[in-house]
Amino acid sequence: MKKYILLFMFCLLVGQMLGYKDIRHKQLERSLHTALQGDVHNVNIASLTDFQWDKAYVFPPYTPVEVMRDELGIQSYKDWSGLGFRDDINLLVFLHRDQIVHYAEIERAFGEFGQNDSLSFTPSHATLTVQRF
Repeated sequence: MKKYILLFMFCLLVGQMLGYKDIRHKQLERSLHTALQGDVHNVNIASLTDFQWDKAYVFPPYTPVEVMRDELGIQSYKDWSGLGFRDDINLLVFLHRDQIVHYAEIERAFGEFGQNDSLSFTPSHATLTVQRF
């Protein structure tokens, strides 16, 4: 009987691993870091993405997970980056059809993103201002 239980648990574990999808978009992070080098003050996020998205959010450092859940409208959102306890990154979260499709951690060393006091933007209005320190 123990053998069957262990086999069942192993199958569940393998099933979880096969269904896992890493939604952190490291290529976008590299592209943004490259685009933000030099004397750049504006960056069009839509021109750097290679996936479909309807809406995106910029979250500054120390944003509590509850605030992110409220803004995203997704109560099951998990703070994969630990942003609530970090001051070294801004977090970009991309949604498509009200589902999170990707996120990117953008180092604050490249500056802060400004967007008319709004945390969200769409592909047609995706030019963000970068404020240097």
